[in-house]
Amino acid sequence: VNFWARLLDGNHAMKLIKDQLTLVDPVNGGRSGGTYPNFFDAHPPFQIDGNFGCTAGIAEMLMQSHDGAIHLLPALPDEWKDGEITGLRAPGGFELSFTWKNGEVQKIEIKSTLGGNCRIRVPNEVVQAAGNGLVAATGINPNPFYETAQVKRPLISEAAQLNTLDLKQTKVYDLPTEVGKTYSIVIK
Repeated sequence: VNFWARLLDGNHAMKLIKDQLTLVDPVNGGRSGGTYPNFFDAHPPFQIDGNFGCTAGIAEMLMQSHDGAIHLLPALPDEWKDGEITGLRAPGGFELSFTWKNGEVQKIEIKSTLGGNCRIRVPNEVVQAAGNGLVAATGINPNPFYETAQVKRPLISEAAQLNTLDLKQTKVYDLPTEVGKTYSIVIK
């Protein structure tokens, strides 16, 4: 679930969640995964990482923060068109709650516990509900919690046939925050 979410494929991650939640007979089943009636992971022998990993994967489908910004709804499956989540924590001391409809963010609440720049990546245009601190992001995120790794350019054979990558368009914004304040962002 986590790997497919990181690869921005929410539908594949969702298939694995459904596989994980398939009810398994504790006496005669469990050899191919699933969940026992007591909700323990059915990968023999019982492994708690199946339970914790699945929930971490769901969070990864809804929010990621590894590429210099807080990315909301990066791997949203088609089945989760509408929803809401509260209390997700991101590096830099940000606590986020947000709602979405038809795959677009409707409202975001960001509580800043440390202050500093909060860079968000969202699937649609948004504005700050009060104030004018939210601006289109440019350059490198100045928040040290979001420093991105410098990766060497890969060596690719001229004979290699590479698949094209079709990424969804997103909007990226910066919001300077202060310690202890909460900021509201809404659909434009």
